Amino acid sequence: MKDTIIKSVTAIICVVVLCITSSVAVGNYCDAVKEAAKLAPVATVGGSSNAGSNDDADVPSDDTADVPSDGTADVPADDATTPDADTTDAATPDAGTTDAAKPDAGANKAPSALTKADFIKLINAETAKAAKGTYSFTRTGKFIDPINVGSATDALNKIIHGVDENASLDSVVGGFIGVKDKPITGTVKAGKGEGFDGKYMIKAMTLTEADVTSFSVNGNKYTFTVKDCTNPNASSAMAHATNDYITFPEVNKSIANEVGNAVKVVENESSANYKKITFTATIVDGKLTALEYSYTFDATLKLKLAVIPATGTGSASISNKFTGIKY
Repeated sequence: MKDTIIKSVTAIICVVVLCITSSVAVGNYCDAVKEAAKLAPVATVGGSSNAGSNDDADVPSDDTADVPSDGTADVPADDATTPDADTTDAATPDAGTTDAAKPDAGANKAPSALTKADFIKLINAETAKAAKGTYSFTRTGKFIDPINVGSATDALNKIIHGVDENASLDSVVGGFIGVKDKPITGTVKAGKGEGFDGKYMIKAMTLTEADVTSFSVNGNKYTFTVKDCTNPNASSAMAHATNDYITFPEVNKSIANEVGNAVKVVENESSANYKKITFTATIVDGKLTALEYSYTFDATLKLKLAVIPATGTGSASISNKFTGIKY
């Protein structure tokens, strides 16, 4: 009985964390919670919550979002369908080619004269090159609505507090999704970086006209909004612009690694919604020199914990800025 309770407590934390984010260092926190739970005489966890999420977050003007959907796997950082950055030159397009990755029209037109097709072609080509280049990034996140797992919330916070008096369910989950007191930073060289989640890196975009809901050019700033996504997968609009999302199959796999198969997310009764997905690219003399995106997301997660039903909710806003891009 004691082992079952420990696994249930651990599972709820892991589920809420993983379903809203990427699975970074989940083992450390789960192990800590297990140890704390062993010290508690009895910890009963259960109940449900249908707390809603707030979509009207205070988010930077270039907000973006993305969430996993059906059972497709996560998109690799170097998409197989991405144009070969080494063979394209946005500044001097080949007039005789029809390669969609080359901004043959957009590169030669004044920004004010760009069509939507020109705009997308230019962005796809420049991000394909930048993804293999060198740059720095700063990723910032904040909660809009705190993590809520119903009547289990207080019990989980007490257990976490027993491990670290300065920690809580929000801070534990925040560590996984990049909602921290300080921004996450990293440096990428020749398309490779270490010590952070690869999902935060520049993706070689494969945008289509259907993916982009609006675009504008103001000087050297190229801003566009990507269609909202619910439970995104590899074919979703958001996945064509960034790898900064996770799928439910990934979540269940990570949970299984931590607490076995007794705990799962009920995929067809859970949802993750990415909204206000906005990108701004700075292009100077035909080259991408800076890029940023932002979005909000909320999740409602139905959990299956043996015979204990539970629902987790939460929402946050994310922004990521890439600077000093060279290729």
